[in-house]
Amino acid sequence: MVRETHKFKVSVSDQNYYIVEIKDNCEFEIDDLKQLVAFEKEISGKVMPVLVICAFTAQTNNELITYLSKNANNPYCKAEAFIITSLAQKILANVYLKFTTPERPVKFFKKKEEGIKWLEKYIE
Repeated sequence: MVRETHKFKVSVSDQNYYIVEIKDNCEFEIDDLKQLVAFEKEISGKVMPVLVICAFTAQTNNELITYLSKNANNPYCKAEAFIITSLAQKILANVYLKFTTPERPVKFFKKKEEGIKWLEKYIE
């Protein structure tokens, strides 16, 4: 099952983790995360690792970064592997890790395969 908006698409892989694809030319905001959580509940309702694949021009803001770090705001997420490619995304990743304390494991990668390999230890 796949759920989609004009900013993102979410599905579940065969290996039991969510795949979130953030689309080009959009800013992912708190309301988008709330919609994503609703889709995760509808698709599976299970707490699983999440692979987040960010398109090159996808972006977010400091407000979402703080909000995202709390488990209560993303209750179906056990761990997050972000696939990022742009310099702006790398800067935001550093801000996220240095100025917030994520309540679950979070790591940033350049390649999808690396992110999936890291998530494997969180898959039940």
